Amino acid sequence: MKKYIIKNDAVKFLSEVMGSAGLSFGEAKRWAELLTETSLLGFDTHGIRMAENYVELFSRGGAKAAVPKLLVDKGAIALFDGLDSLGHLAAWAAVVKAADNAKKYGISFTAVKNAGHIGACSIYTKALAQRDCIGIACATSRPGIAPTGGTKATVGINPLSVAAPIGGNDFFLLDMSTTVTAMGKVTMAQDSGQSLPLGWALNKDGKPTTDPREAKAGSLLPIGGYKGYGLALSIELICSALIGGSFAAEISSWLGDPSTPPKIPFSMIALDISHFNDPGVFKAIVKEWLAKVVDVPKQEGVNRIYVPGEMAAEHYRIRSNEGIPIEEITIESYKRLAKKYSVLMAHIIEK
Repeated sequence: MKKYIIKNDAVKFLSEVMGSAGLSFGEAKRWAELLTETSLLGFDTHGIRMAENYVELFSRGGAKAAVPKLLVDKGAIALFDGLDSLGHLAAWAAVVKAADNAKKYGISFTAVKNAGHIGACSIYTKALAQRDCIGIACATSRPGIAPTGGTKATVGINPLSVAAPIGGNDFFLLDMSTTVTAMGKVTMAQDSGQSLPLGWALNKDGKPTTDPREAKAGSLLPIGGYKGYGLALSIELICSALIGGSFAAEISSWLGDPSTPPKIPFSMIALDISHFNDPGVFKAIVKEWLAKVVDVPKQEGVNRIYVPGEMAAEHYRIRSNEGIPIEEITIESYKRLAKKYSVLMAHIIEK
């Protein structure tokens, strides 16, 4: 028997917990919706399993009940100071502003500095795609990549997401770190007592390792070797140097020290499709193009060729109907939260 939590039950429980921890009802609900959306899309490493960590960050002062402050508002450009607020809420403020400015000017660049951990970038680019925009988002993380030829991590893992509408409820949706795996998957392996595949990480001496703990003390390997290292630096250039945000070396571990604000910088570009093409025509073009991309002979053992976003869409449809799979370790964390904040435990179903 597997265990699941229904979308509405997850949002209700998580919003009640964060509300009891001191966040306003509206902001707690928005945060809970974004965290649940992440799991519905299948990005479990950044979804509802991390709820206790976010609540701990908030309750211990690493994130505050602050409203992001608009520092720059010049035409298509906007910059917020997140004021150490919960990263999901700071990034959501950027989504709303980016979409509004893109509608006016065709393109917008919106950034946030001094935010908490923002979770998966894809939930923000998807929101722009739902508004008939192409969304591009990236963020600087704490150090996780050693420069090519080095042994010490000095560059952030620095995620990148791109999204666009295809038609109906389907989206092109790329969400990736600049490493061969996300740090969240290393954490999941550590939590479950599993080893990492060889080729994912290096230990603190720069030697290959399959031990999640050694990987956290060392560095993850970038995608494509020096190319991934260069891409990570490029994201840091846009998210840190350009907007006066923290560089990777200045960002603390929000999991290791929840009392210290991590001060994450986040940048987003929105392209409003209607300024370039009719949105309906664009979606039809993209749909036809992607169909041609995957219409090729398959390698042995391959049943289907996917484009970015199709797996997430399948997860979303299945999990919206059947519930989000939930591990025992997460259920136990929810029980602790329910007891600590005097709220009714989330309803968990088995099937």
